[in-house]
Amino acid sequence: MNTFTYCKSLHPTNAIDSYNAAISERPSNGTISSGSRKKRSVGDHTKFWTPGRTLKILVFQYDEHTFEIVKKGALKWLPYISLKFEFLEMDEQDIYSSEEFLGDIRVNFQPSFASGGGSSIGTDALTGCPHDASMQLGTNFSSPHYEGMVIHEFGHALGLNHEHQHPDANIPWDREKTYLYYQNVMGFTKQEVDFNVLPLERVPGRTYTPYDRQSVMHYNVRNELTIGDWQQTASMQISEGDIAMMKKAYP
Repeated sequence: MNTFTYCKSLHPTNAIDSYNAAISERPSNGTISSGSRKKRSVGDHTKFWTPGRTLKILVFQYDEHTFEIVKKGALKWLPYISLKFEFLEMDEQDIYSSEEFLGDIRVNFQPSFASGGGSSIGTDALTGCPHDASMQLGTNFSSPHYEGMVIHEFGHALGLNHEHQHPDANIPWDREKTYLYYQNVMGFTKQEVDFNVLPLERVPGRTYTPYDRQSVMHYNVRNELTIGDWQQTASMQISEGDIAMMKKAYP
């Protein structure tokens, strides 16, 4: 089974700020179409960037090697989206002296994440303190799964949720074992398991493509955490389903 460390999506601290950032960036993030345009609730909006725009990706200075690792993973998405990337590398002193968001996506490195990571979902990166990273990557650069993890985190940064949480996934989780495993092995709280692992409800008007077990956004699902015989090895590559989703989000 694939053993890359599971990611922990960075949850916005203020739901209203999250909603305002999303609709300011792209008004359709906050509306649905059902005969007429209606506002979604604050908790039910998408977080996609404006098609055609250039995203500034700020990499907190680590070294030239890690900067290239981030670029290589991020650029895997570029053929499938109507966005451009501009990569910036700055010293932390320069970042902390600014009161503005110098990067739309701000990447830092956290040794405690090992070969895992975490990211804000899409436009949530435009909330909170501009000095804070919107994506944290581990420092186990020799891991064979590291590039796949970077691709996964940039999927989040472009607005994708975890595929194993798709409302049609129907994964037969043994919830008690799942909570215990993620608490003991990953250090997740029950709330973090709910947010990152277990199924999400279907939201009317949100963009969906069919559930894709091969998605790079899918966790490694261990057989002992499910009821019956159900398991899935995490993919390290962008799947055809991922491409279809991105083409819907960024035509």
